[in-house]
Amino acid sequence: MRCYTYIRMITRHVRGKVTWVDMECPTPEELQSVMAEFDIDTRIEEEIVSPTPYPIVVGFPKYLYMILHFPTAEVTGGAKNQEIDFIVGKHFLITARYEVIESIHNLQRVFEAEELIGMPVSDSTTSELLERIMRRLYGAIRQEAEHIATTLEHIERDIFSNRERQAVRNISEASRILLRFDTALHRHAESLEVFLTELQTPAFFGKGFATNAAHISAHRDHVAALVASYKAVASELRQTNDSLLNTSQNDVMKTLTIMTFVTFPPILLAGLFGMNIEPQFLPIVHHPMGFSLIILLMLFCSLLVYLFFRVKHWL
Repeated sequence: MRCYTYIRMITRHVRGKVTWVDMECPTPEELQSVMAEFDIDTRIEEEIVSPTPYPIVVGFPKYLYMILHFPTAEVTGGAKNQEIDFIVGKHFLITARYEVIESIHNLQRVFEAEELIGMPVSDSTTSELLERIMRRLYGAIRQEAEHIATTLEHIERDIFSNRERQAVRNISEASRILLRFDTALHRHAESLEVFLTELQTPAFFGKGFATNAAHISAHRDHVAALVASYKAVASELRQTNDSLLNTSQNDVMKTLTIMTFVTFPPILLAGLFGMNIEPQFLPIVHHPMGFSLIILLMLFCSLLVYLFFRVKHWL
């Protein structure tokens, strides 16, 4: 797997009897060392070093292996999925990734601060630690979704401030990000359910994990529902913006059509009186007030067309 950061780091935290090892862009030697320490099957090592397009869950007698992809918005626009590999045993938790994931870094800084000031460990079991990590990861998605919601509010103001054209690209950008988020969270559902169900078996944490599993599922469901609602808002804004754009274009076309019809009589009269035929067939032309009369006739005909549009309520 290609490393997306120049920092290679293995961070270890011991919480009571639980060891959490987080590997960020590990070298092959570092990965092999951690796999050997916790007696992890070499097939998992091969999965970790290779990108996986979809979530998977693989069960082993003493641990479970799961791959999830967490969406995040990119600074340059759009969104991407960040893969995290989880290996969960009774007394250890291993996470592996090849990108910087801010929520993981923030949690590690919290742990370091707690360890520095000697705070009591609140997540001394693997189940509690796993729930805390998942809560952080889904919380980061929720924060990004809320940021997109703020963007949608700005877009809504633009739409109703006669800036429909500028809003087209912004709506498309927000919709693209929300679509990526929605797809990734939808893919979590089945794999996460299998993973959490397996952890409730006697071979792992037993029925006592049911509460933690419910909390993790609730975090995913909440974020998924939030993203789906904002996606629906973006869709409604797109339809509203398209309607306003169509209305604006129709108004322009109506104005141009009216102008065409209003200017048609003068053009027609000018063409008739400018015909190269015998003078006796062109009335008014040789009258002393001929030019003025022709101009007045043009204006009168244009006025008639204008009044006709007014009577028909086309103006």
